[in-house]
Amino acid sequence: MPRKQPGALRAAQQRTPGRLFQPGMIHWLSLSVDAAIRRVEHESDGYTVFPGATAAALRRCHSFFGLPGRTLYPGLADCPCRGCPLDDVTLARDVLDDVLALLPPRAQAEPGRLVALIDRELFRRTLPDPRAPGHPWLREAWWRMRSYEGVIDPPQCGP
Repeated sequence: MPRKQPGALRAAQQRTPGRLFQPGMIHWLSLSVDAAIRRVEHESDGYTVFPGATAAALRRCHSFFGLPGRTLYPGLADCPCRGCPLDDVTLARDVLDDVLALLPPRAQAEPGRLVALIDRELFRRTLPDPRAPGHPWLREAWWRMRSYEGVIDPPQCGP
């Protein structure tokens, strides 16, 4: 019986599952970056990064900026757990930040430009929280230091 070469055995073990090569999951990004994001989501064991999280976060940011009005106020999520929809745009921005940190440097450029556009629009259309400088959340990300709709203290972060 013929024997397989060691290189062929290693190649078979390192194959990426076929579902990660389905084109066009994230319509704003190229297919190669889309595949890299899906690979990172599939291989990550992080709390906020799971399959489909990036696409859901981008859709949430897009729908948030589509709301009418000049000034927008992020609303609190009903439930910030991993499986729930990303109701809060700041949770969606956290997911995008986590995904960018996990991507290889070459694949970070395209989604990084998209996140920069989201940041610019989020900074322009939301208001800073006047109580933030005296709050223990000072070390948090800037997008969490915005005024929330009807909230006195910023939301608690993490699981």
